[in-house]
Amino acid sequence: MKKNKRKKSIFSRLVKSYVIFLALSIFLYFAVAVIFLIKMGNGDVGNISPQSIVQKDGSLNDLNVLEKNGGWVEELDNEGNVINIYGNQQTNKASYTISELANLLDLGYIDYDNYGVIIKNPKEQTKKSYSACVRCVGNPEKVFLVCYPSDMVDYKITFQLTGGNGGSAGSFILVLAALFLTEVLLISLYLKRHIDKPIKQLMSGMDEVSNGERDVVLDYNTDKEFEDIRDKFNRMARKLKESEEEKHQIEQRRNQMLLELAHDIKNPVASIKSSVTALNEGLVSDDKLKDYYRTIDMKAERIRTLTEDMNTSLKLESDSYELVREEKDVCEIVRRICVEFYEDITATGKDFDINIPEEPCMASVDEKLFGRVINNLLANANKYNSSGKLIVLNLSSENSEILIEVMDDGEAIDEEFVPKMFDEFARGDKTRKTDGGTGLGLAISRKIMEKHNGSLKYIRAEEMNCFCVRLNAQT
Repeated sequence: MKKNKRKKSIFSRLVKSYVIFLALSIFLYFAVAVIFLIKMGNGDVGNISPQSIVQKDGSLNDLNVLEKNGGWVEELDNEGNVINIYGNQQTNKASYTISELANLLDLGYIDYDNYGVIIKNPKEQTKKSYSACVRCVGNPEKVFLVCYPSDMVDYKITFQLTGGNGGSAGSFILVLAALFLTEVLLISLYLKRHIDKPIKQLMSGMDEVSNGERDVVLDYNTDKEFEDIRDKFNRMARKLKESEEEKHQIEQRRNQMLLELAHDIKNPVASIKSSVTALNEGLVSDDKLKDYYRTIDMKAERIRTLTEDMNTSLKLESDSYELVREEKDVCEIVRRICVEFYEDITATGKDFDINIPEEPCMASVDEKLFGRVINNLLANANKYNSSGKLIVLNLSSENSEILIEVMDDGEAIDEEFVPKMFDEFARGDKTRKTDGGTGLGLAISRKIMEKHNGSLKYIRAEEMNCFCVRLNAQT
């Protein structure tokens, strides 16, 4: 699987999208503005600016835009007299004084408001303000005044040349609004498409899981947040599959346990039934009566042991089953059990080597169940160690952990049997013998240790079978 590059978050994507959106908006604004200016200037933006009407060589640009907005150009001689007029002059000014020209050259514009300029429309004898900018160009030098209505141009900040009806400005605003809405729509569609893809895959995956599919794996590359959701969904689907597989295995084990229990109970029940029948029919002689009663008692005891062990095993598998835990000295518990087993072990001719420290090792345990684990391990070591002569029990504490080792020098357990030795009804002998153990002892012992958050394992070390019990110590 390829290593993913560091992914961007949705927030960074949104920021990036809106930065692009802003940049595009500014670009489009200026683009549309330039297009409108070119259109207004009859193909040349310079036709709109009063300062650029007169070229450096003394020739004039297209005056249509200037005339359309009520402006004109005056050419002056060296004495300030108007010698040529280009366009439709809106004033009665024929010459300029030296003072006026000096102000004009100093400021770059002149205000005609004091001269009572008369609009040509005879119906409206109203004063109107005009402004002008000076251009001294050419060789020999020529002086031009570019005149325009003052209310049509703000020469200090911007300039505006529009028709009297404002149609161009309205069209400009409409085009900008249309482009803005189009851009918003495209950005929204982009984000929607980018977010929709992972959401649809997530919804599809959920539908598959709800329909019973368990091998669902989402695989897409997108923003970090959605990849986190993808990974969590995959983990959830995997755990759900594992949980159902584990549940199926538990059900299979329980069914197998019931079959094994039925098998193990069948023979003692048959033996009890045949003994009772023989007794009822008077087929048993007086000297054999005790043997028959003893057989019935033994078989009944075996049935009781089987059912109790089965009940304990099923209870330990239940999540609702809680141990009765108390702070206990594990050394004292194990020491007491060793005392109980000492006579039985030495009676078989084996040596029993016990190594338990004097200082207490405290732990939170269910004393009855924990004692059953040690009991079972010692019983198995004594019962199945037919070729050896030594049983060892070591107890030690290190790094907040208590370790108990029950070892014997008997033959190694069959390697094929080791992986399943902690399963229910597992037995090391090749044939099923109903007079043997129940096959639940090690399975129950491991479940008890798991309930204690500990462990029970088997290893073969130094020519000895070793069962290792690990338990968290109380600190």
